[in-house]
Amino acid sequence: MFHERNKGRIIIHIEDIDGKLNSNMEYRGIAKKAETALTTLLVNFASLSIEKGKDPKKLIDKHLSSILEMIQTGKVK
Repeated sequence: MFHERNKGRIIIHIEDIDGKLNSNMEYRGIAKKAETALTTLLVNFASLSIEKGKDPKKLIDKHLSSILEMIQTGKVK
């Protein structure tokens, strides 16, 4: 199998476990570079938000603090 070195993938796995969403990501190719992966995720987040009639800035303002808190709490355990 040939691999094109200028391609990459970000694969997001999402599953529902007892009513709670759990997710993880895989990075391949150029998506392994942090700047590339983060920028790509941000562009896709903004595009999907607008496509679904949501304001990306409002979503971030509404949820970012609780997401950061959840992540920090998870790292302590």
